Amino acid sequence: MAIGTMAGLAAAAPATARDLTYAIGFPTGSTPVNALEKVVTYAQENHGLNIKLFPMSLLDLRQTPQGIADHMVDMGWATYQYQPAEFANSNLAAAMNMLATADTEAAVASFAMAGAVSEYVMLHCPECVAEFATQNQVYLGGHSTGVYITQCTRPVVEKADFRGLKVRTAAPSWARWAEAMGATSVTISANEAYDALSQGVVDCVFFAPTELVNFQLTDVVTDMTTAVPGGVFPGVGDANTNIDTWRDMTSEERAGLIDTAAYLVAEGTWAYVQASEEAMDIASEAGIEIHEPSDELLEASAAFVEEDKPVIIQEFVSKYGVSDAEEKSVVVADLITKWKDLTADVESAEALHQIYWDEIYSKLDPEAYAMQ
Repeated sequence: MAIGTMAGLAAAAPATARDLTYAIGFPTGSTPVNALEKVVTYAQENHGLNIKLFPMSLLDLRQTPQGIADHMVDMGWATYQYQPAEFANSNLAAAMNMLATADTEAAVASFAMAGAVSEYVMLHCPECVAEFATQNQVYLGGHSTGVYITQCTRPVVEKADFRGLKVRTAAPSWARWAEAMGATSVTISANEAYDALSQGVVDCVFFAPTELVNFQLTDVVTDMTTAVPGGVFPGVGDANTNIDTWRDMTSEERAGLIDTAAYLVAEGTWAYVQASEEAMDIASEAGIEIHEPSDELLEASAAFVEEDKPVIIQEFVSKYGVSDAEEKSVVVADLITKWKDLTADVESAEALHQIYWDEIYSKLDPEAYAMQ
């Protein structure tokens, strides 16, 4: 059974409400929690889904995927890019994120990568859906952050400035970028970034500008460098749902949750893009020095992106056993190009929601998706 239009779904909210719990490892007032608060209202008013949020009070970012699997909560903000082995096929798409920012406006890169990864996992990669099912979860798409920049306790403008620095990175591609520039990559949870910077465990973090505010880094960051390393973080399941919860829902409730997920991915990505712009203003007001990278550093970064493409493929073949990684990478690259075109003129979260619905979520069957 194909789902109808968004308007049709909204008009047919179920008479009996379904209660759902949702954990996220961000605090109240952060960009994703602000977006989720809008989603709670949308889900209740349009689909009779009562979602209770637990921001930073139940599970942190690393704990949430397992918490969903163990049914500590019904749903959560699952950062699966922290678990490359368990979600190897899904992470292949997320690992190609630097292609999204190549010669592309920052906002479009974010809109496009959210669409490309969500479409790839749910519509083109049955192995991806199976990976989540193995972990007792159902993937319903994910947002993209703003473009990643360098946030440090010292100025970093030239490639040589990275030499010997310790940099918090969120995924292997950024770790390789840091090492290519002469730095040492340190893998820690985003929740630990403040303490790591303040205690000198790391000198820099690679984050979207929003995280400067979300994790209150204005107290410890002194310098920011735009445009590098580039890339976005799309490796999150915004509405990952415990598989027993999903299969216990009625088809009508699952249809409502599918539309709610489309709304969440659109609102979340839009919010990150807008908040990234606002965060740069907050940084300036806080006295943080904002630098542009040197031409040499930009050229080194562009060269890295090109040289890293075969490295990504080989890593997923040899380390994670994705034997057809090269073929899958072509599909992902084509989707990124497609989504750059689709989202080039987006001017509102509502328009983004409609595109995500038309191109992805309307094609999910609530009677069949993740039901076996």
